[in-house]
Amino acid sequence: MKKTKIFLPLLAAGLVLGMGLTACNKPAGQSGSQPASQAQPSSAQQQKIKVSAAGDKKQLLIGETVQLNADIEGVKWESSDAKIASVDDKGLVTAVAFGEVTISATKEGYAKGTIGLTVTRPAPNATFDLTTAADHYSADGWWELSGGMFAMQTINGWNPIAQQSSWGQQSEEPAETFIGGFGQGDKETVKFTSSKAVKGELVLNMGNSNAVTLKEVMSVKLNGKAVNIDAIELEDHPGDWGSSLEFGEVSLGQLDIAASNTLEFEFLAGTNIFLNELVVYAGDAKVELTAPAAKEQIEVVEAELEVIEGQTVSIQVKNNLAGVSYASVDEATATVSDKGVVTGVAKGITNITVKKDGMYSVRVKITVKPAPVAGQILVEAESAEELQGEEKPAGVNVSEDGGMSGGNTVHSGSAYIMIFGAEGEITLTYKFNASKAGKMGLSVVGSAPMSMGGEAAPYVIKESMGIKLNGADVTASEEAVLEAAQGFGGEMSEAFIAAVDVVKGENTLVITLSETYPSLDVFKLSELK
Repeated sequence: MKKTKIFLPLLAAGLVLGMGLTACNKPAGQSGSQPASQAQPSSAQQQKIKVSAAGDKKQLLIGETVQLNADIEGVKWESSDAKIASVDDKGLVTAVAFGEVTISATKEGYAKGTIGLTVTRPAPNATFDLTTAADHYSADGWWELSGGMFAMQTINGWNPIAQQSSWGQQSEEPAETFIGGFGQGDKETVKFTSSKAVKGELVLNMGNSNAVTLKEVMSVKLNGKAVNIDAIELEDHPGDWGSSLEFGEVSLGQLDIAASNTLEFEFLAGTNIFLNELVVYAGDAKVELTAPAAKEQIEVVEAELEVIEGQTVSIQVKNNLAGVSYASVDEATATVSDKGVVTGVAKGITNITVKKDGMYSVRVKITVKPAPVAGQILVEAESAEELQGEEKPAGVNVSEDGGMSGGNTVHSGSAYIMIFGAEGEITLTYKFNASKAGKMGLSVVGSAPMSMGGEAAPYVIKESMGIKLNGADVTASEEAVLEAAQGFGGEMSEAFIAAVDVVKGENTLVITLSETYPSLDVFKLSELK
């Protein structure tokens, strides 16, 4: 504060002295001001350039122009975004794309002048719902089924994956449908006509969750000519519970629309993109959709088949349909011949795609079971008496091993039961037949209960599972432990329980679980060595 008090009087005195010296040094007869014709605005008070639009027109349709004027000659014109509106060196603005833009006028010695313009689209000539308007093609035949297997419902404005999502509805707008689940080689084709050849804008309403550069995951062609999408990038939209979808408009730009048009989207990789609508803006042209060609669904006698490792089973197509082809999703699990003969390679689950040009393809689920071991008896966990009907104990769920696309290791080649959120005691009763009486080794394939956080503890069978065979208690070995599986459908472990006495004919195995519930795949009874 002392320095400030000293400095201010000195500064004032200096200014007064300076003014006096200046006045004394002026020639006689001259005043302190310059002629008006030579005056220049000071840097602190520059004259601001005023910009106006002819007719005060500040809203343009795409393709329209407007002349801008400045109250100072010789200004330099510049657009904040030439992709929305461009401006030439005379101030003529051309509307290019939907959006808002600022046009500025600058000149040395003057403060910049600006004007805001809004570029709008005309009323759309046509809006196509891609769920029904597009001809769907799936490279692996997985989701091109009639009705769109991956057609999902969305709420306009927030767009959860399903209308009744656990995230809840965030908008009162009516539900819409959209399509997704695209993989490499998948295509969406839309055909439409126009009453005349015209330059028009195509706008795609699409959704995504993670950030993506569009050209890296898809290509777009109009009438066989590639559409430039190099500059289109979609941002990520993380939600409170992971990634949530967000839909918006993506312009494909002003394109040459012909009398007859084919717009094709081809996906170069698996992607999280979802397509909703295509909107066409084409001036006064009349635009109409060319309906996708009607297709019939390939039908098979059985949509699910089982086969043992090393053995074969045949896919039967209804109506003796000729010209079909077959492809296995996972040849490490099962292969298929050009006649539809499936060979089991390794235990697991996969799918065989049945295709024919001009028809919707179909998939046949193939479950490959391990080759039987001589003398071994397999008891599927989900075959418990209480699980055979529609009613299951609360919290007991049957889950398919391997998932829809195969790839996960399974032990029984079938499903397993996962107990989650149950309370109290659960009793599972199994009936099985033995060809002869004798001692057999009882083991189980399964996994420890899944943990919601942290590392799951092993499941010690002796401590947590009650076992009876034909009414007699079975005491589990101290080493009988099930390890935790890595995620749903992950690898399970096998644990030897004890040697048990099996009777010839029907046997009854009773399993009692309480408080701690493992996932169970199969019980095995094997001859002791």
